Amino acid sequence: MQVRPILVPYAGDVARWGAARGPAAMMAAGMADALRAAGHMPAEPLEIVFPRERRTRDSITNLGIISATVSDAVAAAIGQGAMPLVLQGNCTQAVGPAGGVARACGGAGIAWFDAHGDMHTLRTTSTGLIGGMPFAVALGWEFDDWREAAGLARPVAAAAAALIGASDLDPEEEEALAAHPIARLDAAQMGEDAGPRTAALLAPRAAAAPGWYLHIDLDVAGPVAVPGQLTNAPHWPSATALAASVAAAAGAVPLRCLGIAAYNPEGDPQGRGARLAVELAVSALASRS
Repeated sequence: MQVRPILVPYAGDVARWGAARGPAAMMAAGMADALRAAGHMPAEPLEIVFPRERRTRDSITNLGIISATVSDAVAAAIGQGAMPLVLQGNCTQAVGPAGGVARACGGAGIAWFDAHGDMHTLRTTSTGLIGGMPFAVALGWEFDDWREAAGLARPVAAAAAALIGASDLDPEEEEALAAHPIARLDAAQMGEDAGPRTAALLAPRAAAAPGWYLHIDLDVAGPVAVPGQLTNAPHWPSATALAASVAAAAGAVPLRCLGIAAYNPEGDPQGRGARLAVELAVSALASRS
């Protein structure tokens, strides 16, 4: 399979610092070689650039501009028959890939692997952290301008959404999950049977969207596998269970784009998290060699 690596070297709208350096570190950990060894044909990486002359004083506007560029790249890759692999500074960059899938396929679903929900809105957040909101944005709960700039003219339907691997949810996010039919598999439930449980969770929803985006925030793997995270969660699946779950998710839905986010190489001098990103990418694409 042809794979198009797309690097988004921004954490929020900030470049050249912390997790913004994560996409390059994931590639440097042997991503292309591992994909080739697994039978894929990786293209030269495409790096997303946010021109300084387009920067505004508003971070949401800036994120919309970045997301539009990512959406264009993802939609183009899908149109050329390739699998976009979007390596992102942090989860704020996930709205663009979802929009690209929606534009190329006529709608998007999301399987969201994350230790956190990222489902806050301005009305529910107690921190104001924009990084805690991108899943909510894709679902249409906040910042319609950002979502629409990304190409998500219609929000992702709750029936075409899943949160997998979470263990650190705020009460407001628990309330949102109770109020909407979003599929859920918590970290505490991801044991040796994580693969079959993930497949059983997602297979009945596969037809709810013509194309799906699989998003992985590396903090889902815990602080031992991915050192240097700012928001470590209390529980996480084993590396084996996580890889099995990711592979099962990719096989259960019509996957059209894979995204991996939130890796800060400055906090991980041994490169564990970057190597895990490579392993998870190979696991997700295993059924598409």
